[in-house]
Amino acid sequence: MAAWLRGQRQATSFYLVVSNVAGIMQTPTHFLIAGALAVPARRHLIGNTPALLLGAVLPDIPFALLTLWGLFYYRWIAPLPQPGVIMEYLHFTLYFTDPIWIAGHNFFHSLVVDGLLFAVGLWGWRHRQRWGVPLTWLATSMLLHVTIDIFTHHSDGPLIWWPVNWSYRFASPISYWEVAYGGATFARAELILNVLLSTYLLTALWPQIKQQFLRWQASAGSRQVR
Repeated sequence: MAAWLRGQRQATSFYLVVSNVAGIMQTPTHFLIAGALAVPARRHLIGNTPALLLGAVLPDIPFALLTLWGLFYYRWIAPLPQPGVIMEYLHFTLYFTDPIWIAGHNFFHSLVVDGLLFAVGLWGWRHRQRWGVPLTWLATSMLLHVTIDIFTHHSDGPLIWWPVNWSYRFASPISYWEVAYGGATFARAELILNVLLSTYLLTALWPQIKQQFLRWQASAGSRQVR
């Protein structure tokens, strides 16, 4: 681990660029994928699209909150415990060593946790509990998120067996940000994918968007007449 961290610190400048551009894109990409899948599955979702969309981004929310808190804390409250850049310390040190970061980031990235939520949701669905269907779709979306992450992270993948195992990370041959494992190419491919998904969603949802706009326009016109 120490050798890997030393090697990664040599590429910190690239990492900071990717973490602020491609890294931030990663979560929206999950959201767009879930949205694109929700379009043909609307008949089966029956009002549970929000659960599917929430599940696409929920695993990344703790990481984002921890990052924002870390930036605030080490910029305004306390100095860094070691020389370097705040983002480097947060994502190269705390991410791998701090129990709060490990638990926070991997809680919804765990196949164990998400699998249990899926099983509970499915049980509730079969027993006609109101929370069963949305929980099932939420867990399904999170499992899809984790599956994508497993195959797009090399050195920093999720702890998929957390909390049973606090150390195992699958080392994918592809990384969404590490240059040595295709990060630069992946970032460009991800951008193209986002454009295609956005175009598909806009095309598929345009009739609904247009209808809502016409309703709003008619409502605004009637208020002006009054």
